[in-house]
Amino acid sequence: MGVATLLNIGCFVLCFLFTQNGKASGNSQLPVATKVWWTSINFKTILEWEPKPSGYAYTVEFFGKKTDVQKSPRCIKIQTTECDLTSFLLNLTDSYTAHVISEPIETVDKTEEYPYTRSDKFTPYKDTKIGQPTFMIEENEAKGNIKLLIEAPLSSIRGPNNTFLSIQEIFKKDLEYVTYYRKAASTGKKEAKSKINEIDVPVDRGESYCFNVHIVIPSRSDENQQSQESATHCSHSEKPFYEEYGIGVLIGLILVPVLLLVAIVTCACCCLRKKNANKDANSLDGVPLKGV
Repeated sequence: MGVATLLNIGCFVLCFLFTQNGKASGNSQLPVATKVWWTSINFKTILEWEPKPSGYAYTVEFFGKKTDVQKSPRCIKIQTTECDLTSFLLNLTDSYTAHVISEPIETVDKTEEYPYTRSDKFTPYKDTKIGQPTFMIEENEAKGNIKLLIEAPLSSIRGPNNTFLSIQEIFKKDLEYVTYYRKAASTGKKEAKSKINEIDVPVDRGESYCFNVHIVIPSRSDENQQSQESATHCSHSEKPFYEEYGIGVLIGLILVPVLLLVAIVTCACCCLRKKNANKDANSLDGVPLKGV
């Protein structure tokens, strides 16, 4: 092989490497997404990131251990910073990863690879937050016990009949209900648990009790076990108000508004006196001195 041939081959290789290097550096000029995170409650799952793009767009692709690489049609070349993947992450026990790809708004070469940011892994069954349960208080006539009738929140996952499944229908035996309760006039709390959506609580007759409820998934990690806390509801009491809460609380409820009213009246009087004093001083300044 002659020297001229070797020089031609060398030039060709150098030109090829140069063009490839230029192509890669052009891609690296596109900003990449930062702070990519998952937001999910009751299996409504949204991928979010920063910053908002300017002069380029984002495309989201995702995959799981049991799920092939996919793209949501609504998250291709978007100029927003979130992508709703709820309807795609239907294998709730699969572990998903997403890529947020930065692309030119107008892509010519569809085979070209663009920079991306990888998300943390997300497993819906383990990681979605559980919303507030609701409950009703059912009191029997004897007041020997109180029954809580609990309703789990609906998820964003549809069942076979196209209705939304409840959190209880999804977690089934993995789920339990926990209530913390106390006497209305006390701060000491007790706990009761149930695997079904009813909890029977023994109570003292005639006393008022206050309750709140959590859903707990014991199989999850500690930070993801508990749902959001329900609103607090209290049962009725047969005792008079002063007996239920004590004379001290009753006196406090009477004294606080009275003292507040006294303070308001005192401040108003002080302000009025000060205003009148200023007015009198201004009047004296305007009177001419006699004998001058």
